[in-house]
Amino acid sequence: MKEQIITVVDLGTTKFFGLVGLVRETSIEIIAKDVIKTEENWFRNGRIGDLKGVASGLVDLLDSLSKQSKEKIKSITVGIGGGHVMGRVYSKKMEILPKGRTINENDVDFLERELKNLVSGQNGENRDIIYIVPQEFIIDGNPIAVGSSPVGMHGNTLEMKAHILTGEINPIKNIGECAKLAGVEVDANMFPFSWAVAESVLSDEEKKAGCLIIDFGKNTTDIVLYCEGKIILTDSIRVGSFHIDFDLASKYHTSFEFAEELKKKYAWCDYRRFKDEKKDEIKMVEIVNPKGKSLGKVSIEEISKIVFWRIQQIFEDLILKERIMKTGYYPTRISEVVISGGGVKLKGIVKLVEDIFQLPTRIGIPQKLLNLEKSFQKPEYSAGIGLLLLASKVMKEDNGSFMEKIKKWFKKWLF
Repeated sequence: MKEQIITVVDLGTTKFFGLVGLVRETSIEIIAKDVIKTEENWFRNGRIGDLKGVASGLVDLLDSLSKQSKEKIKSITVGIGGGHVMGRVYSKKMEILPKGRTINENDVDFLERELKNLVSGQNGENRDIIYIVPQEFIIDGNPIAVGSSPVGMHGNTLEMKAHILTGEINPIKNIGECAKLAGVEVDANMFPFSWAVAESVLSDEEKKAGCLIIDFGKNTTDIVLYCEGKIILTDSIRVGSFHIDFDLASKYHTSFEFAEELKKKYAWCDYRRFKDEKKDEIKMVEIVNPKGKSLGKVSIEEISKIVFWRIQQIFEDLILKERIMKTGYYPTRISEVVISGGGVKLKGIVKLVEDIFQLPTRIGIPQKLLNLEKSFQKPEYSAGIGLLLLASKVMKEDNGSFMEKIKKWFKKWLF
């Protein structure tokens, strides 16, 4: 393949992270990168709250990337989440008539249409299909090789399993509107944040062994579950690390900014272990109101308890109990949990997540782009780096068939 240039932007609540990569057959060279801070109201609850504000930030970021790369940027690849993206595995089965005949392309197309009709019927008019990722074909009850086509084989029945990702149409349209205002187009290849994080921090072996990825962001938490190399579950939850700030600010009648400082500087989110092991280190912290007036002192133990309760609610109640346990893959077919995103810098979070899931847990650090300096090898940059890796992979694999369908679906929404 010829060298091609890809621009990706991670539109986060607190920052926009952009990368320009020169994609070759066997490597990606980073030729531009930058991070800008966002304003408070640009995003609300994980969704765009100020079109012109987001567009202005995007203009500043793209101007910087363009100057560094000496390239005119016409389109960008972005991530999606926002608490509305969901993906599940669906299946549909048909009889081959006359029995034993050769399976053809029309049979596969029929099953795909039936799957789309099935999913569309379960969703309201505000949701639509984003991706259909074929996972497995089963002929007469026997799965064929993963990635293989059933066309040309003989059978009495054909079943298709696919991971189908759906999302709300309007939040995705708003991303396209911001891009238009900034003078660029949104590329057809939008990816869920959790898929991007997984691409940047997981190996193929980990995906095959079974792995849960949790991208713990400011206003949303995005997850993806892999088993045997296939995506089993994709989800986005409208709760994130900001909700810890909200809890602390409400409890102590202080500002969100001061509450965030309390969280980052003093809180030990693994409260139970902290209480047992750090008794001698427990101390008092002065609380100030939004005008800087002292409101008295509270203990780090009490601060940590509040953080612990919220982390427990997000990871145990919302993720483990309401989503992962219902898949039937937990715990026997999941070997580890990987957490990433800006929210995972809390003290004690790895041990707490291990306690909740009863599985080995680590923080996902992106390290697959060799010429990207270490200052970007941090959890908060996992999604942006993963977007570039995914976009480059699709570029290399695009054969003009399946991806062309996806592009048509996106263009229907965005333009």
